[in-house]
Amino acid sequence: MTVGELDLRPAKLALRRTLRAQREVRSAEERARLAELLGLIPLEMPAIRRASCVAVYAARPEEPGTAPLRQALRERGTRVLLPVIVDDETLNWADDPGDPLPAGRFNIPAPPGPALGADALSAAAVVLVPALAVDTLGIRLGQGRGYFDRALHHAAPDALVLALLFDDEVLDAAMTPVPREPHDRPIHGVITPTKWMLFG
Repeated sequence: MTVGELDLRPAKLALRRTLRAQREVRSAEERARLAELLGLIPLEMPAIRRASCVAVYAARPEEPGTAPLRQALRERGTRVLLPVIVDDETLNWADDPGDPLPAGRFNIPAPPGPALGADALSAAAVVLVPALAVDTLGIRLGQGRGYFDRALHHAAPDALVLALLFDDEVLDAAMTPVPREPHDRPIHGVITPTKWMLFG
């Protein structure tokens, strides 16, 4: 690891603290309203409308809510895959049975199974990932454990990878770039409660 790489860690930690604090002040009512909107916007995207399988995640309370979106996808006949944390390195995948879901590792809601393996992600035409922020170059700031960066190695080469965010978490790379380390894989775009956006 170079000195330059080491210098990025404090910047990432500071940005994570700021973004987590912003999320914590949202009321339950606001989160529910934004989750309903986030359940509609993705269905405007041609890639999601034609996908036979979409990988998403069951959001924790402070994250942009995914329950309405997951339900809408299932009602359209789309297969929905959800991640299951296996260990300190690996995400497994299972079909989304709908809510309620039991709490898994790190208190993240997870389907009870059956587990399909890490390679099951390759079935998804669209992969919707969590993030604290994404800049307009597609650099994603996650929670810091690297699960999704590693999991994306199992995605299909032509899969569209998008992050679900609140509007104020899409950052202008010219003004507030997300610090990028070598393992950080750029993503293709973002979806917020008001819009979807593809980068370059």
